[in-house]
Amino acid sequence: MVGKRERQRAKQLIRNIPDVWKHKRVLYIGARLNRFHFKNNLRENRCIVDVIEINKENCEGLKTLKWLNRIIHGDVIDVDELVDSKYDMVLWSHGPEMIERKDITPTIDKLMRLTGKIIILMCPWGKYWGKFPSSTPSENVSKTPLYEGYFKRLGFKTSILGEKDARGSNLLAWKRI
Repeated sequence: MVGKRERQRAKQLIRNIPDVWKHKRVLYIGARLNRFHFKNNLRENRCIVDVIEINKENCEGLKTLKWLNRIIHGDVIDVDELVDSKYDMVLWSHGPEMIERKDITPTIDKLMRLTGKIIILMCPWGKYWGKFPSSTPSENVSKTPLYEGYFKRLGFKTSILGEKDARGSNLLAWKRI
């Protein structure tokens, strides 16, 4: 079942990147069975999807999705040690805010080296102090508030939904390679 926020984010994605689902080989960062943004779009468009997920239990749950190509247990900041493939698209939906600020740019740089076409990042627009299921309780809050200027300085285009620093907001950033 797709909720209202998911539908809004999907519309935002299509409005800004109309050819998004034409990218067939996809690296998706961070997913679990009950929080896997765009899984229906990925499946319906016959994308070949590899997932990197830090939580081992989430990896086990994802194994029930037989259409996934590969599930990789590990931390995105170590992506260069986990993956040696090239992808048409890297999609990191609601995860950049979960790592320390000092790790975000180096991690994005590593992800850009893995894609030949486009990288798409999504996160709350600014501060979000809600709780997220994670591998340990100490990692259960957003660590880094992100705003458009951060991504624009890295050469990304951006689009926003909702209210800044509010629950349910979405910052979409993308860059064609």
